[in-house]
Amino acid sequence: MRTRLLAALLTGSAVLTACGSDADKPITDAQRQWVDAVCGGVAPGAKAGAELRKQDPADPAAVKTAYVGLVTSNATAFADAEKKLKDLGAPESDLDGVHERFVKFVEESAKSYEAAQAPVQALAPDAQFWENAEKVLADTNVVTTPEDLRATFQELEKRPKYADALGRSQTCDGLRGTGL
Repeated sequence: MRTRLLAALLTGSAVLTACGSDADKPITDAQRQWVDAVCGGVAPGAKAGAELRKQDPADPAAVKTAYVGLVTSNATAFADAEKKLKDLGAPESDLDGVHERFVKFVEESAKSYEAAQAPVQALAPDAQFWENAEKVLADTNVVTTPEDLRATFQELEKRPKYADALGRSQTCDGLRGTGL
């Protein structure tokens, strides 16, 4: 009796170990592409934002050039990320919610920045440029849940294989030190 119980426990243990969870498996190429698409949506804007912060406020023309670069970078990067993420789908079934929230975030962000491009470009490069550009962005913003960006990265960082993928991704390099 004891031998059969032990054999049953060992067999059950072997089956559970063989199945494992998706979190225990190495990251697949499709999952790596998904991570790159997530970072590709936000890294160009983070880089453009860093460039904007370097500008001397006493030089409104340089500020405008950098600001237009930020708006354009974000419009393009978010639209590209939206398409890629929709094509790829969620990297794992238990990340469906994270995927859906992030796709919604990049979709709304792309629309917001696209709508801001022409009005920001039309602004005069004067001492009020920054304030006026910020007003344009606020007026064109349709992002309903901006916290989804940070929540996406926090959820991924909780998962060792995704945290590792974020750390190894060249696409994600533009996010280092941005607080995401």
